[in-house]
Amino acid sequence: MSVLKLKLDQEQLVEDFFEDTWLAGIMSPARDYQLCWQINRQLGLDFRVNNSLEIKLTKQQRSFYFTVLEYQELTKSAAHYFYNNHCKAEFLLPELKHVDYIWLIKGNYYQAKDVRDLIEECRKVELVQLVSLLDMKDIKNKINLIF
Repeated sequence: MSVLKLKLDQEQLVEDFFEDTWLAGIMSPARDYQLCWQINRQLGLDFRVNNSLEIKLTKQQRSFYFTVLEYQELTKSAAHYFYNNHCKAEFLLPELKHVDYIWLIKGNYYQAKDVRDLIEECRKVELVQLVSLLDMKDIKNKINLIF
């Protein structure tokens, strides 16, 4: 009896997941629900917690849970995901320790100008200290963003 082992091609998974995506880093002292409430009001979005997307990382026999909020724009075939980058003393993306939240926009509707406009609007949100577009090449732990 032979056992067939399937190996997940993580590089291909990452490449497929991040096709047609934009990432922004947000610095804010606010809790995720407070910040998203303001972002929703300012930008006309509807971020909501999706518990089924929560990301669990295990380090040194401890589990850390990172909340993900989601907003689906069905008319534009676009999805927005808002990740907490901190959980206790751990980071979802350790290479971005200065970033509190990560906003991922997925879908080919949004072009560079559209994303810049969204970021400009996000800067007007009272609880946002800083927002900047992130370069995918600088992110080593992309796999942590895949739910």
